[in-house]
Amino acid sequence: MSKEVGFLRCVGLLGVAALLLAGSSQAWARPYDEVNASGSLRVAVYADYPPFSSGKGEDVQGLDVELAAAIAKRLGVKVEYMILTAGESVDDDLRNGVWKGHYLGGGVADLMLHVPYDHLLAARNDNAVLFAPYFQEQLVVLTDPGQTGGSDLVAAFAEHKVGVELDSLSDQYLVGAYSGALRENVVHFANTTEAVAALRRGEVAGVMGTRSEIEGAVKLDRKKYHVGPMPMPGLIRTAWPIGMAVKVNAHDLANAIEPVLAGLAKDGSLAKLFTKYGLTYSPAPGE
Repeated sequence: MSKEVGFLRCVGLLGVAALLLAGSSQAWARPYDEVNASGSLRVAVYADYPPFSSGKGEDVQGLDVELAAAIAKRLGVKVEYMILTAGESVDDDLRNGVWKGHYLGGGVADLMLHVPYDHLLAARNDNAVLFAPYFQEQLVVLTDPGQTGGSDLVAAFAEHKVGVELDSLSDQYLVGAYSGALRENVVHFANTTEAVAALRRGEVAGVMGTRSEIEGAVKLDRKKYHVGPMPMPGLIRTAWPIGMAVKVNAHDLANAIEPVLAGLAKDGSLAKLFTKYGLTYSPAPGE
């Protein structure tokens, strides 16, 4: 999937894929009393989306995977995972993930993680409830100071190569920004992880993408490089909150999860989880 789901896929500019399902074949998202009675919470997490979720079946791992387990534990139930490959838009993912299911079958989840917390997205998806933003995502640039020196980033990328994930928001922006002045130096990669690997090899001087993906890919080498924003005139939003979703009939499940998430944030568990994966924890506005 494109990893900049928070903004680009929210407005429907990208994506292709089918839905892959793991775990039970439960048919409907359930209100809280049914989840509690069953003793299990089924959570949808994205496929191939490190550092938030990757792997299959019992081997799935990542920040969102651990967050789902922590929520289930505090609700007093077990957790199971539904692995969701991104559709053409987040609207498709909400339909396949929590309120209708894919036409190939497999049911839906009780809870979906990593959903852009956006009022326009919520307004056009009245079969789902968006709630509980748990962090703020941001577009940033990773640079190699050895190549860019102290140059202004716009000037640096007019002279040096900058890597982006193909068909991502970063790609769309850099190709057209500054009257196309940077276009010839934009290098495309299958994903942000590959772009960061190219930076390490000295093939590009910078990488533009979401902070969480870049930090997750850099890991222990983070001190060698600089991570931060660059001027992005013409781009309406450079940061957006990421939250959760349930089916519209499961308001009570959302109401039960919200104080659990608040508790994880208050006692530092959420921040520790981000630190574990090498990410900066930026609370969503209002948290």
